[in-house]
Amino acid sequence: MKLKVCGMREAENIEGLIELKPDFIGFIFYPKSARFAGELDDDLMARIPLSIKKVGVFVNEDIENVITLCKKYGLTYAQLHGDEDLDYAMELKAKGIKVIKVFRVMDTFPAAVNKYEGIADYLLFDTATISYGGSGQHFDWNLLNNQNIKTPFLLSGGVQLEDLKKIKGLNLPALAGIDVNSRFEVEPGLKDLELLRALKDEL
Repeated sequence: MKLKVCGMREAENIEGLIELKPDFIGFIFYPKSARFAGELDDDLMARIPLSIKKVGVFVNEDIENVITLCKKYGLTYAQLHGDEDLDYAMELKAKGIKVIKVFRVMDTFPAAVNKYEGIADYLLFDTATISYGGSGQHFDWNLLNNQNIKTPFLLSGGVQLEDLKKIKGLNLPALAGIDVNSRFEVEPGLKDLELLRALKDEL
């Protein structure tokens, strides 16, 4: 199970997280988010090991800004958390940027998921909210059953340490890992590293 920790921005907190060796670190470039990364430390970003993939999280951002930020900070992935379409994702892929396409789930399984097969490197299923994530709430994971999802995906939406046993018991062959954020925070944008360490140990 891969681990993605999202919503990072404080330099000392990022350095501590690097020591835990998650698979992905997410930085939110959506100005309305309580976890908006703003300007990050270039030197620190350059020191993040290549084994930890850097992810920029974007919501309906101008694609040229996405490309610029990916280049500036050495981001491997652009996580598309808004209403970006297939052409948008394909343009990023053409620029050598890998794509994590987010589907915000409420009461039904999103119909467009299979369109991203061969385009998205990962899918991510999150709880639908007006604030584009960070709600700390689960959606009904049973909606993912029997969907024939071929693209590997990350499970998000209020995932916490107590959920790991249930997540490991899900019969979802494409489930590649989890994305955590608000349930592991001291405050928005500041993670509880000891709680994350416990999570990493359990994975």
